[in-house]
Amino acid sequence: MGKSPNACAGGGRYYEYVIDGIKDMITRGELKYGDKLPSERELAERFNVSRVPIREALKILEYTGILDSSPGDGTYVRNITVEDPIEKMAFAVTATTDALMDLLELRINLESFAAYNAAQRRTDQDIEELYQAIMDMRMAKKAPQMDDEAVQNLRQLSHEFHRRLVQAAHNTVLSTVYENLYELLDISRQFTTSSSGISYNSILAHEAVFNKIVQQDAAGARESMEEHLADVRVNLSTKLAKAEADELSQTMPAG
Repeated sequence: MGKSPNACAGGGRYYEYVIDGIKDMITRGELKYGDKLPSERELAERFNVSRVPIREALKILEYTGILDSSPGDGTYVRNITVEDPIEKMAFAVTATTDALMDLLELRINLESFAAYNAAQRRTDQDIEELYQAIMDMRMAKKAPQMDDEAVQNLRQLSHEFHRRLVQAAHNTVLSTVYENLYELLDISRQFTTSSSGISYNSILAHEAVFNKIVQQDAAGARESMEEHLADVRVNLSTKLAKAEADELSQTMPAG
């Protein structure tokens, strides 16, 4: 089944081994469209790892469109057709820390460029849509309970703000590239969203970018976006380091 857990400990990560194993199960027909995956406990026993890398692997495979999670029911194999880019599965296998950081680096460059141009080219409608996206985030943050659905809603609203900002740059090539990269960029986002969703500080960071765009301060908009995504970079690095430490601690022998 490819790498062993011991091999992963030397340079890779255990969730990569699990992703590789689940992909192999699908390729060999052991798991087919509509099949329900074994429980986390069963998968952990199968791959001889803790549940931590199992959860991370399932998250990545879900965000790449290979698996579908149904709260309270389980995780199922999606219908992967010829319309689904095979790169999705290939990327899932190579979703290493370096790849995730590279994705974020690309996002910083794209969105900083977008913020700069949006400040110069935004229309009244762009301003209205960006403002509405922020208000939606603020309203969603007031939800009485931050369950999985509420957290995912906040993630989607944050993405909507960034998507509208890119559109406000009025560069069709940039918009097309950004939309095509969305699913890959979203893989890094799932690592930076906490169990309580997007923080108020993150919403304030969105507002800082928005205010610079309203003021038509192109350099200020770019700087605010870079500062916002620099915080995201720190968050991502911290989360990935913690995930690695959790994996190692879960697999260390007792005593």
